[in-house]
Amino acid sequence: MEKNYSEFIDFYGTKEVTFNFRGRSYCFALSQELFSSADIDAGSRFLLKVFSDFLDKAEQIPCSILDSGCGTGVLGICAAGALAALRPPEDSTPGMAFHVRAQDRDELARRFTEFNARRNGLSEEVLSAYTEPLLAGPEGRGWDLILTNIPAKAGLPVLEDFISRSAGLLTKNGRVFLVAVNTLADFFRTRIAAVGAPLIAEETGKEHTVFVYGKADSPAEQQSGPIVFDENFPHSCPFYIRNRSEYEMEGLPYSLDTVHGAPDFDNPGGAVQAAAKLAVKIDLASKMKSSSAGGNTGQKALLIHDAGQGHFALWLARYLNGDYKWVLSGRNIVALGAASAALRTVIGRKGSITMPAVDIFLDRERLGAAGAGGRFGLIAFFPETMPDIEAAWEGITALAAPEGLIITGMSSVEAERFDRKKPAEWCRMGDIKRKGFRALAYQTN
Repeated sequence: MEKNYSEFIDFYGTKEVTFNFRGRSYCFALSQELFSSADIDAGSRFLLKVFSDFLDKAEQIPCSILDSGCGTGVLGICAAGALAALRPPEDSTPGMAFHVRAQDRDELARRFTEFNARRNGLSEEVLSAYTEPLLAGPEGRGWDLILTNIPAKAGLPVLEDFISRSAGLLTKNGRVFLVAVNTLADFFRTRIAAVGAPLIAEETGKEHTVFVYGKADSPAEQQSGPIVFDENFPHSCPFYIRNRSEYEMEGLPYSLDTVHGAPDFDNPGGAVQAAAKLAVKIDLASKMKSSSAGGNTGQKALLIHDAGQGHFALWLARYLNGDYKWVLSGRNIVALGAASAALRTVIGRKGSITMPAVDIFLDRERLGAAGAGGRFGLIAFFPETMPDIEAAWEGITALAAPEGLIITGMSSVEAERFDRKKPAEWCRMGDIKRKGFRALAYQTN
């Protein structure tokens, strides 16, 4: 098992649980940062029960399987294990090999799914995981099976598109198995009927309902293919947008399409606002122009690591108004896509790189490869969580150029811990407290 898997589990794993499905025992690492952190959730258990009944009666075993919104990989991994038992390795009939594609918008979910798949004996040829929007993926002959425990917080427009698009992406005899809380059962039942997909089965439990539906007879043209995640996202996928608006910080306006499923969709948030105020206070723009960080010649690189919607990157582009290489990183690929699209309107179409990354320490090698000579003249750092403050500093130090600058915002409690662990080579340049949040700025000695 690759080293980086165990590193991620050491940092973000909180519990290991065993789960039995169709006579096989599985072990899953869970995380407080991902859905169902204490045990395999009741919705997934109920869906797998219905799926198991389907397998017992199936005349044809599915070959192409999608676990959409995989979380820690429970549905896809259990499906792969069950299919492997039904199709032994000696079955080498051409074209009959099966494969599971697991997808989630959260880079941490992808890492946990990969880890759990490998520890349960599933190779990449059997199950591969991707950080991407729901129902993204390669063009092909369609899916024989789509499994999803789709979260309500994804947003009703996203859920509506999921029903329409999934029904259009199936093979002729393909099936979608969807589990939802009972309060949304009427919504899904209505949407399945509206797109013309046959409702093959519906089973209701104490808290959840499982819907099994097939391919729509005439799917809408715009919803007959997978979501394409490219530079036109999110304009090509407007259902992901929660708020299209103009925002302002420190007197500078900017435009940003915020998305469902990420914080700060209606305002920049306290940590980001404090950081913008601190940037103006220390005259960050002048310091960036005069600093030799990242080299005296060529394009300096900036890294913006943000757990939110990307407000600071958009504001900073207006504030700095200079020629820099921008790298945006964070866990949520949908929020990164929206922020990158907005940033390109300010700095140019080829001026930014979107890179899903869980942690500035654990992903420092990948992030460094996108910098100028492997380093960044400025790192703006808005973490989702910091399991290890010293490791965060180690990652920042490895990524920062000589005389590099850092600006960060977080809760006052986290900021106190972060500042207390500051290595000796970093000098604090500024500090602002604002409504329970604190922004800090540093430069290497």
